[in-house]
Amino acid sequence: MIVESGMWKTSLKRELSCAIEMNRDLSRVSTLGVGGRGEFFAEPSELEDVCALFRLRRDAGFPLWILGGGTNVVFTDGELEGVILSTRRMTARRWIESDDDAVLEAEAGYLLSLIVKESSGEGFSGAEFALGIPGTVGGAVAGNAGAGGRSIGELLDEVTTVENDGSLKRWKRGEFDYAYRYFSPAAPDRLIASCKLRFKRAPRADIDRAIAEFRRVRSIQPQGKRSAGCAFKNPPGDSAGRLLDFCGCKGLRVGGAEVSEAHANFILNVDRALGDDIFELMELCRDIVFQKAGVRLEPEIKLVGFRRKFSSLPNP
Repeated sequence: MIVESGMWKTSLKRELSCAIEMNRDLSRVSTLGVGGRGEFFAEPSELEDVCALFRLRRDAGFPLWILGGGTNVVFTDGELEGVILSTRRMTARRWIESDDDAVLEAEAGYLLSLIVKESSGEGFSGAEFALGIPGTVGGAVAGNAGAGGRSIGELLDEVTTVENDGSLKRWKRGEFDYAYRYFSPAAPDRLIASCKLRFKRAPRADIDRAIAEFRRVRSIQPQGKRSAGCAFKNPPGDSAGRLLDFCGCKGLRVGGAEVSEAHANFILNVDRALGDDIFELMELCRDIVFQKAGVRLEPEIKLVGFRRKFSSLPNP
């Protein structure tokens, strides 16, 4: 199918069975609560709708933005052109258990919190590190989410992606790589559709001990506040939070955005913050850390739709 420029907008409802919302308030679909309006917003529950949308994008060339749980994104304040594809209704899951292990087959929109609860409740270990990490499994895989030296990449047996042309591709273990906040198949023109995670059976006491430790680690992070998780990635051999604290960034504020006093790597929406407030505060913190510590912090939060870029820093 060839879609002429501008004609794709009339093709959306014809090609997709799910509802298409126009002029969506993006501040309501992110945990940080900032952002302008999305031109089109689709929240399919069926994989075929996702594939159809990718085929349409391939033919027409409009911007397509992937949204999981909205836990690590900052949207621009203006209109975000194109289509925002939310995976939050793609929640099918199936457990396959044996004596020694269990495999969870889960679609992209399934919540990490439910994976932790279900696996630990059935006596399977491996997901304890994800305690308190919000969001969906698709987003977690795409960014190889983790904590305490553990990550979701360690659990992956297989991943299914939607390719640029709308086809499906299966990646088995050994066909992908992962590292700190990195997963090799993740790309702007590809969507993590589902995955298989493998867990090992473990003594109840060991699981409870691991959960208690990760709960203790999470307790130092701001609770009950609007944030998008860690603002910056940890540089090699160090902690972004430690560097930001050492350089005096706690409590810094731009507009309605503020660096948390509890954990310096969290930026909070404390008073109707704008996307630009978050951007400028991140840039300020980044510049201060470079000036005082000589370290170039890289964003962990996804900045979506911004035309501006961070100011350049000298090479180390």
